[in-house]
Amino acid sequence: MKLLIRFLNRETTESYHYIILIAAISGVANTLLIGIVNHATAAVANHENLTQYFFLYMCTFALFLYAQWYAFERAIMVIETAIFKVRTRLTGKVQQVELAFIENMGSNTLYGRLTQNDTLVSQSVPMIVAAFQMFTLMVFSLLYLGYISPVSLLITLIAMALGILYFIAQTRFTKKSLAAVQQKEEVYFKSISHLVNGFKEVKINRKKGQDLLSRIAGVSNTAQDIKSTLMKKESRLWGFGRLFIYALLPIVVFIIPTFSHEHASNIFKISATLLFLIGPSTILVNMIPTINRVSMAIEDLFTLEAAMDDAIADSSESTDEETDLSDFQSIIINELSFSYPNQDEGTAFVSGPFNEVITKNELLFIIGGNGSGKSTFLKLLTGLYYSDTGSIDVDDIRITEANFQAYRNLFSIIFTDFHLFDKFYGVPNADIEKVNYWLEKMQIQHKVSYKEGGFTSTNLSTGQRKRLALIAAMLEDKPILVVDEFAADQDPQFRQYFYETLLGEIRAMGKTIIAVTHDDHYFHVADRVLKMHEGQIEAQNINVPP
Repeated sequence: MKLLIRFLNRETTESYHYIILIAAISGVANTLLIGIVNHATAAVANHENLTQYFFLYMCTFALFLYAQWYAFERAIMVIETAIFKVRTRLTGKVQQVELAFIENMGSNTLYGRLTQNDTLVSQSVPMIVAAFQMFTLMVFSLLYLGYISPVSLLITLIAMALGILYFIAQTRFTKKSLAAVQQKEEVYFKSISHLVNGFKEVKINRKKGQDLLSRIAGVSNTAQDIKSTLMKKESRLWGFGRLFIYALLPIVVFIIPTFSHEHASNIFKISATLLFLIGPSTILVNMIPTINRVSMAIEDLFTLEAAMDDAIADSSESTDEETDLSDFQSIIINELSFSYPNQDEGTAFVSGPFNEVITKNELLFIIGGNGSGKSTFLKLLTGLYYSDTGSIDVDDIRITEANFQAYRNLFSIIFTDFHLFDKFYGVPNADIEKVNYWLEKMQIQHKVSYKEGGFTSTNLSTGQRKRLALIAAMLEDKPILVVDEFAADQDPQFRQYFYETLLGEIRAMGKTIIAVTHDDHYFHVADRVLKMHEGQIEAQNINVPP
């Protein structure tokens, strides 16, 4: 509950204290109902007029319903507002962190933490409000019990104190178990992503599939064992509310009346009050697992945001887009290098230092084997990675923290792991004639059309999806186009068309083109060809197969 209160204090400008007050009023009204019923029952035995009790009961009942509904509605509005703020802030910070942060955390892990935790908090709010109402109800019911029988109240409080100590011990075990389950489920979800994303490989290689399924089963079984142990303990807690009251009843009903005449005269009211407490105590006990899970979810959100804040603080992220670098003549790369950290010691891979000059309207090819550093060079060049050493100049302007975003705005990119968006984000009011023009240029107009700010379909082959990505890039109208193995998934006819016709037409529009390729038959169309090997530019101006 401490984490939930901290969450609300941090994320809400609207006070939630009046919601607690209204929920408390609902609990008080619920307690009054049992008192009215008890006194009305005694009035029946004495043949008294019940009219006043009837109207009092109906008024109290109306107050209870109104307070309960109001507390639920306002609590949901407050928590949903808070979650909206968190979602908006965290998704905004996703754009501010660097690519390395996303790569290190893993996109699936980040997606799960961004979506699952706040959903759990949102779904749990009505139950938590109900639990608070039940807590209020229990407090005032105990006060009522003390009013009619101080001895019964004392015995009940002693039993509750013992129960609370038992719950504290169980809660510690529960938190450890939930943390262990969370770790195992992360491995499980990662393995499932391998099964889905690597379906073709798994389908064709039975042993690989069996080995992967064995790992999934092993992790799932371990998580299930932990869950089973946890659920057994929680199931014992679920029955504790009723057990607690039923254990008290023999003492209050059968034992104490033999020593106290006053207690015996109120035995009906005492037993009715204790039986009435079964519902609230059961709900409160059953809420403990939910509160534990909500606390873990909020803690994970806080941890995630702290990690993102640290990553943003360590980066050179800027939001300046006012500097216009689009009319550049050259990009000068001076001693630029980047090293991937090794989890053990030293560095896993060093790319650079690079010393290059890329001129406006140039068609540059980059070649090299797998792992030669081509993609790393592109990420350095486009500003997706910050360099460890060196500098970048656009003409006579040094790229620094102040104008880094303006530099990034020079590029449209299509990497091998490209993402095809459902809309033309960043291109408001896209010209339908221009979209149709590029659909024809990409020879895909018979399968896809433009509608409501995006393509009508993206359920195509990888090569065709790349063509759509290129259309989106052309609509962005950036000065530099960067493509990584664009032609690798194209049919031979379109591949030839891409190199011998399309690239020339794009360059004729004033674009600078930087393309990673293995198609040595088309090196002749480039102005320059850079060959990379082990993170270094090994040779330049290669126009023959290496």
